[in-house]
Amino acid sequence: MSIIGTIYEDVTTDVLGSIGIWQWLVVVTSTALGTPSMFNQYEDMFLLKPSIEVTCIPPERFEVLNASLCTVTSINNATEQRKCNKWHVKLFWLIWLKKTWLVFCENNIKLISTTMISRMGLMFGYVMSGLIADNFGRRLAIWIDLFAQLFLGLIITFCDSQAWFQLLVFLKSLFGASTIYMGIVITCEIASNLWRTRLNAIVSLPRLLSMTCMLPLANAFPNLETYNFIATILGVLLIIIIRWIPESPQWLLFNRKIYKAEKILFEAAKKNGYSLCEDFKIRPVNQRAYHCLDETRTCAGIFTRFNVRIILLVSLLLWSLTSFQLSYLYAVVFRENYTNRNLLILMSSVVGLIIITILLSRKILLRHLLVFNILVSGVAASIEVFLGHMIPHAPKIFLIFALASQVIVYMLLLIITPRLFAINIRGTLFGCCHAIGQLGSMFSYMFFLFQPLHNEAFLTVNVCVMVALVTSSLILLDVDRRELPDMMDDMDYFSELTKPLRWATQKTNSPSHEEVEMRIYSFGSSGRHYSISESLDRMPARRIGFGKCWRTFIGKVRGMFSRH
Repeated sequence: MSIIGTIYEDVTTDVLGSIGIWQWLVVVTSTALGTPSMFNQYEDMFLLKPSIEVTCIPPERFEVLNASLCTVTSINNATEQRKCNKWHVKLFWLIWLKKTWLVFCENNIKLISTTMISRMGLMFGYVMSGLIADNFGRRLAIWIDLFAQLFLGLIITFCDSQAWFQLLVFLKSLFGASTIYMGIVITCEIASNLWRTRLNAIVSLPRLLSMTCMLPLANAFPNLETYNFIATILGVLLIIIIRWIPESPQWLLFNRKIYKAEKILFEAAKKNGYSLCEDFKIRPVNQRAYHCLDETRTCAGIFTRFNVRIILLVSLLLWSLTSFQLSYLYAVVFRENYTNRNLLILMSSVVGLIIITILLSRKILLRHLLVFNILVSGVAASIEVFLGHMIPHAPKIFLIFALASQVIVYMLLLIITPRLFAINIRGTLFGCCHAIGQLGSMFSYMFFLFQPLHNEAFLTVNVCVMVALVTSSLILLDVDRRELPDMMDDMDYFSELTKPLRWATQKTNSPSHEEVEMRIYSFGSSGRHYSISESLDRMPARRIGFGKCWRTFIGKVRGMFSRH
């Protein structure tokens, strides 16, 4: 008996089932990949404060009256104040390191430039990692990232030079971008339609924790050197456990590496308790699939397709505006003298909104949940502006709630975006979305630092961004319980006819050619039954977006005027 696994599900789900030990193992390991990024505070460096674990070493030849972190008041014929040039940094609560340069004792421009350098490195690193993942495999991108993080993290811990410090921050961000999102890509490609949303949400948790609580913890506990060292130790552990992260079977099949995909799925089936025959094979069901594999599809070529072009542009717009608004709210909340109470409110708000989102996801589509959280964030930020006029010194509870809602918006984008792109360009385009997000954050920080928005301007910008995000979210496609696209074409995006690349899995014995054709062409996602001849003649494209609604509206208006 042979099962055709890609009518509603991909071949991985067909062989392994909807969920099992192997899938959970991949999810746990992919989640662990994101943990080192939680200790990288350079992308928000200007929001950090000097730690109490750093102390100034006063000069021995002078009698010191007072020694702060950055200055020393001494007696040398006359009382004078000079800049401190030696420090003791307590590494990992145990070892004292001697430093002759400290970024916190420089002017604010050094902190801001470090932030921009870090985000610039991430911007290029996201695209570079995506290109490596799409051309050479997801695992290779992760391996390069882990070894670079291990090497650079160890050097930056003991670095004692300003020029080398900023260069290492850039390189660490450049080569450390892969683990932030590559685990989501792998999880997306091994998960079934039923579990994909839940598993992607689990893998995105380290990134969400980094956004909500790591900056306050970094300001309350040890120095950056300690956090770098912790990230380095985690990198060593990840190199040990990366053996449990497989190469994506979907990527292998699309790149004609069928033998490797068979081997991975055969071993995974054993972990899940499924028994396969020794001559287990995966093959395209007909010659048309080989033509699909031989076609050249590059990131530049996708702009020739209307629907694909719209999806990509909408995704980039969503990521840039979301990151712009998120970073601005983040800077406003954490730049001021926040308290533990504010952090507790933020964490409680995020947890509460996650629970509400989970409950609503059973009845509401993901893109509608995205719209809901965008509206909540925009309305809460607007209420804060009105309260600021009436009660100037009121606690910024609504602003914190707006930040929590924006964090949920970011989580939903992490879940939705990779499911819109085809296998051979998924890593690159998902990386481009992250990169444009970093660009939005940099613009947001420049607005915040050099031209702070007043209440009226902030309200106007907030409303405009909210309207743009809601409009863009409504253009997005429904991805709930849908199979991933293995190719992109200018037609009904999730129609059965958009997926000619079909794989038949031989589990026990070989099916007849007639059985394969009957199974593959007998029904489709829309419920309509297609014959072989109908399947070969593709239906014309159904354009997405508001173009159809606009044409209908214009037609009705013209009809009204023609009657008059």
